[in-house]
Amino acid sequence: MAVYATSDPTLVLHHDSLSDIGCQRQRNEDATGFTALQNPAGTFLMVVADGVGGNRAGDVASSLAVDTVGQEFFRRADAVDPATALREALATANGIIYQAAQADPNRTGMATTCTAAVIRGRDLVLAHVGDSRAYLAGNGHIRQLTEDHSVAAEYARRGSPLPECETTLGNVLTRWLGTAHGVAVDIIGTLRLPEHSCLVLCSDGLSKVVAPEEIQDLVTTDLPTVACQRLVELARERGGPDNITVQVALLAPL
Repeated sequence: MAVYATSDPTLVLHHDSLSDIGCQRQRNEDATGFTALQNPAGTFLMVVADGVGGNRAGDVASSLAVDTVGQEFFRRADAVDPATALREALATANGIIYQAAQADPNRTGMATTCTAAVIRGRDLVLAHVGDSRAYLAGNGHIRQLTEDHSVAAEYARRGSPLPECETTLGNVLTRWLGTAHGVAVDIIGTLRLPEHSCLVLCSDGLSKVVAPEEIQDLVTTDLPTVACQRLVELARERGGPDNITVQVALLAPL
């Protein structure tokens, strides 16, 4: 676990992440990235991407997303606000993945989810495409900050169950990076973070088998390194049907 100074002299950021292949996959198509900008101190970028299962080169797509978002955000962040920088970074990643897929028949159709978070002092901004999630835990509660872009989530938002004829489509995404020239990016924030708040980014390999309340319990009981390990272990105990990736950032008093 690493501990970082923040732009608020009274606070530090504890952070760690873990990615695991799970129990049923042949390769890990998740990717995760974390960057701390220390000059000036206190800008942190967290990214989780999940290569879309069933498409070719999902691992390539997720790695391109993480790398591109990191590079583009910090290239733009000094000139524009974090929300605009994040939106443009994900849009650029979408274009790069799309072009790479068009240029190589072995990568045709590759795509990925992508959820990115920027923390500056107590301020949080998120950008999101797909069903990798962001949660905010603290004070005995946990809140899902992102909305899944999936068929199941669309029905849930309407207050309707999936029709029997469409239950096989429950895990199908409605939005992702890489298969079209453009993409709609959800922006959440700016949110104000209280002390002891814990931000969790994860792929659906965790969120589909571990309940939000269980995530809240572990990340508020343990520091990020142990919390990541215990969350991955819990997902594996429940069959680990997909790759499992989690990042945890705890904003705590100095």
